[in-house]
Amino acid sequence: MGSRPKSRDRFDTFLQLSRVLTAEATLPVDLANAYFTRAERQLGPPLGALLDRFAALVDGGGDPVEIVRTQILLDAAHGPAARTVLLLWYLGGIQNAAGDWDMESADQYYRALVWDAIGAHPPTLSNGYYGHWKYPAER
Repeated sequence: MGSRPKSRDRFDTFLQLSRVLTAEATLPVDLANAYFTRAERQLGPPLGALLDRFAALVDGGGDPVEIVRTQILLDAAHGPAARTVLLLWYLGGIQNAAGDWDMESADQYYRALVWDAIGAHPPTLSNGYYGHWKYPAER
């Protein structure tokens, strides 16, 4: 087998995988950097194994979306880490062993993809005028 990807290559793979998992063509690079660091810290070797597997399959000429759908998410070894990355993007947190959600910052919570997905603003963040809540969220 070849050598392990360098850290930057790992980040690029993480970003590509994140785009596929979230179905978002563009993701904020600053948030991706924060999530990559966080996922490395909290997932450890399973994240590395996931990124290696995804990179190998993509480098082999496979369609990234099909790879994630049929070979990553369904895989007992890689699926849990992939789902954790997906939830990190959508919720801004990672569930710990006790089942509690570890939220690292308000910024990550407020920028979670869930708010656009449901067409709402995060609770505690409105910046709206009195009564704005009775109108659909601006996009």
